[in-house]
Amino acid sequence: MERHIFNALKFIFMSKILVTGGTGLVGSHLLYFLTKQGLCPIAIKRKNSDIKNVKKIFSYYTDDYEALFQKIIWKDCDILDVVYLEEIVKNVTHIYHAAAIISFNNADKDKMIEINSIGTANIVDLSLKHKIKRLCFVSSIATLGSSHEKAVDESCIWDWSNQSGYAISKYLAEMEVWRGFAEGLSGVIVNPSLILGAGSWASGIGTIIQKASLGMPFYPPGSCGVIDVRDLAQIMIQLLNSDISNERFIINSDHIEYKDLMSIVAKKLNKKVPHIKLSKIFMKMLIGLDVLINKIRGKRIELSTDAVKYTTANILLDSNKINSMIEFKYRKMEESIIKCVELYKTRNHEF
Repeated sequence: MERHIFNALKFIFMSKILVTGGTGLVGSHLLYFLTKQGLCPIAIKRKNSDIKNVKKIFSYYTDDYEALFQKIIWKDCDILDVVYLEEIVKNVTHIYHAAAIISFNNADKDKMIEINSIGTANIVDLSLKHKIKRLCFVSSIATLGSSHEKAVDESCIWDWSNQSGYAISKYLAEMEVWRGFAEGLSGVIVNPSLILGAGSWASGIGTIIQKASLGMPFYPPGSCGVIDVRDLAQIMIQLLNSDISNERFIINSDHIEYKDLMSIVAKKLNKKVPHIKLSKIFMKMLIGLDVLINKIRGKRIELSTDAVKYTTANILLDSNKINSMIEFKYRKMEESIIKCVELYKTRNHEF
């Protein structure tokens, strides 16, 4: 009985912040830093999502993780369910919108557009209707245009040609947020590079660590920008608490070749470093083989031309805009990578 009363009081007096995608890598780290500030955020999750992983992520950073985790008010809600979503949004003042589907498999294109674009439109519409004070939307560097003469910055113009389903879905989502800004909504958009963070081992850096743990001898020829998820979350909080409005920012701390990234991981796992460079042609041949084998077996196709595109590209990112508008000291890239590997080795099987 006392616990129910406490939760009711939390909702009334302390829960004015909403985090969508609360069980994801970015969402869970946002929740950690928000609860660490003494706040009691509301977190949206899908009905069947497991919140134990969020508690595990909290435990990476503090012994007081149980107390912090209890500050979160969880709500089962599909962001496509406008009626129930409105019941949540109308009671908050600030929203961190991190919910998204991330996939480079074209079979997921329609689902990504539905969740990433239409779901974001729902968030924007309800934010306008209920006069939400501030919105921070997690977009992607995939929504940025390319530049052949200089590093990519926020001014690069989007090109519809040869875009992945994921990039299209996030671009459409970002356009919904810009529409919201034009209609009076106050907020910011962040475009993070490859996110380095522990806890989500099935994608991003987690996939690289898992492959390195198998002693994978191959590496793709490309390179990428990187950002520690803790830096990203703290920058998002700093931005939403500022007067900066209706802007988007590339969030990127450093740049690294995939070979070097995979080598750091392999060494930390006491595995051989990758030494065989995969050509783009060979990678496309692997995709054809993967398609053939999985069609015969009736299983999901895992490799894609979009994955080849991203891992063979060498895109430099210019993050001078965010660095000129806020003061922030980024964590060192190699330390962030090693932190992920150490947690994978020692804490991956807990909870």
